[in-house]
Amino acid sequence: MQNGDAYKRVQQLISESSLNTFRAGQHEERHRVRQLIDIRIDQLRGTCEIRYREQLCAELLRFRQHLDP
Repeated sequence: MQNGDAYKRVQQLISESSLNTFRAGQHEERHRVRQLIDIRIDQLRGTCEIRYREQLCAELLRFRQHLDP
């Protein structure tokens, strides 16, 4: 393997590693947001004083569906 080939291979490995790290972080963030939405829906369902409670829950569920894999 020549120096140019070795350099290209190292660059490729770094790029792949960075992409995998980014994707893992993106997956973790989506999971965290889904959990927060679920918590908020549970809170809303347990509160009677909110005027448009069911509509808010439905909207949150719709947002959550966009985060599902």
